[in-house]
Order: sequence, then C-alpha cells, then structure tokens
Amino acid sequence: MAHKTSRFTIKEEELAKALEIPLNRLDEVIEFFDADPDDEWTLKEHDHFVYTNKTWENRIFSAHGAFAIAKYLDTRQPKSIWDKILEFVTHHRQKIRNAFVHKTVHENSSSLTRRNGHYFLSKKDTVAILGTSYARLNKAFEDIRRSDRPMEIAVDFDEFDGIRYYSLSGFYRLSQNLAQSLTSKDRQAWCRAVDMAGKDALKAITSAKERREKQIAKAMSDSRKRDKETCQITLVKKTKHNHLFHMASHHIFSSHHYPHLAAVVDNIITLTGDVHDEFHSWNGGSQNPCTVDDLIQFVCERYPNEPEVLTRLYEVKEIFPHEVPHTQARRPSDQRLLPEDKAA
Repeated sequence: MAHKTSRFTIKEEELAKALEIPLNRLDEVIEFFDADPDDEWTLKEHDHFVYTNKTWENRIFSAHGAFAIAKYLDTRQPKSIWDKILEFVTHHRQKIRNAFVHKTVHENSSSLTRRNGHYFLSKKDTVAILGTSYARLNKAFEDIRRSDRPMEIAVDFDEFDGIRYYSLSGFYRLSQNLAQSLTSKDRQAWCRAVDMAGKDALKAITSAKERREKQIAKAMSDSRKRDKETCQITLVKKTKHNHLFHMASHHIFSSHHYPHLAAVVDNIITLTGDVHDEFHSWNGGSQNPCTVDDLIQFVCERYPNEPEVLTRLYEVKEIFPHEVPHTQARRPSDQRLLPEDKAA
C-alpha cells in the first residue's frame, strides 16, 4: 500500500530550479498564496504540499502543487514556463519510477544464478519485477516464439529442476515485448523503465555477486595457505607419494546460511575432500546449515583420536559467539514449482 505522502516528492530546491527562480522568490510566491484565503490562488496542505518541517515551513510538493505555482508565475511573467515545468515533472516522475524499478529488482532477484556463462532469473521473480501475471508473461513468451527471432533454450531461457528461468537477455526481450503490447500506458511505462533502469540494477547486482565470489575465493585460498594445505582434523597433507586427493575449504558456519561470514578467513578450515564430504553426509547434506557446534560434534563422534582440532574450533566459537543464520536467497533447487510456474 502506498504511503499516505507518496504523492509528495518534489523538493523546494528542485521546484525552484525547474521554475528558474531563486529559493527566496519561491518563498515569496508561497507567501502570496497564503496571504488571501479568498482569492483564486490557493495552496492546500495535503493536496499541493506537505510540511517536512513546519517550524521552518519547509515543504515538499506534489505535481499538482508544482503546476499551481507554475500557473501563477505564468500569469506574472511574459515568458511562458509551462513547457519547462511539464518537462521537469515528466522527468521527475521518470526518476521516481526508475528508483522504484531499482527497488523492485533488488527485492525480487533472490533467484539470480549463473549457469553456463549466463545469469538467470526464475519465472516467479520475472513476473514480480515486470509487474505482470503468469498468463500474460506466457503470452509474451509465445509471441516472441512465433517471431522471426524466437528465444533460444540455454541462451534466453532454460529449466532448472522443472522451473522455468529466463536469462537476462530473455528477461529484457520479455520486458520489451510487454512495453509494446500491454494496453495500460502505466504498465507500458513500467516495462520500458525495467528495460532501461532494470539493466543498471541487474548489472550492479551481478557485479556485486562477482566481486563477492572473488572475495570468497581469496579467503578460501588464504585459509589453505594458513593451514599449510593440511587437513585440520586428520593432519593429512599432500606429499610426493600421496597426492591423489583434493583439499577442501570448509565454511564452519555454512556460507549460504551465514553469508556475512563467507569471506572471513577465520570461518574457513582446510579438510581433505573425503572428510569434507563425510561431514556434510553426517550433517544431512550440503544444503543443510552447519555451525561450529556441528563440526565439534562431528569430530567427537567420528574422529575422537584427533582432538587437537577441538582447541581450534572452540577458538572459532569464541570469535563468533552469537551467530544467527540469515534468511537465505533460495536457489533453483529450493524453489517450489507452482502450477502457473510451469514452462510457458
């Protein structure tokens, strides 16, 4: 539900600049509006403006209020300012729409995942960002499929665990189709904004993901160097005659459930691949959350003859004493398939 003051978005400084007058001149105009309650010039609180600071009479205006002031100035100045104020309000609304596009993309991109060199969004997130329905999205997909350049599987769309995903190229083609074919002008404008401002938002998100992946990879590499490429439970390390196994960097607090610790070297411990797999099997699978207490319990049950690592783990417990798992973005395998989420 929209906030009760969501119509009021034009600051005094922005309005004065658009009207090409100094702020003190804008104050004079507002004082004139307030001077005679019986004349034709009226600025109404909660209609034309709201106060941001009533003591200092700081206001923020609606488009209706901006037009009222522009109309008054138009009667007092030889040069018409209507075109300028119309252009300002149009651009102002575009900026607000673009800001909400960014907000919507950030709040509905939890499914964003990289497969085969492409980033993909789930159909559910695609519907939410474009502000449409599953049926209407299916129609847009079919329209493109019948065009001279249909979407390509594994390039523009794909299915993971029975759920339709669209790559960013496919997502943009859908937004362009809807921007041209929807009957609602407002929805058309939204989809056009998604095609433009949405690209900036998704580029920022994917860039952040890639930076994050590099940070995590560096932390994992640093942890293996710190541990001298030695399993911290079994003390096994690769040698000239014993090297046919791999070493794993294990997140003591699982990276998916404790993402704020994923790039923290103190939260990563080196294990042989076999011990790493054994732990996750013991813990119910790699998708399950794990903590330092789980690893302590595992060592006590499975490797009671290797107690040295317990000292290390209790040190980790002191470093991170009150960790609570964060809400995790669902990955493709975690999302439930809804009836309307089936392939278009």
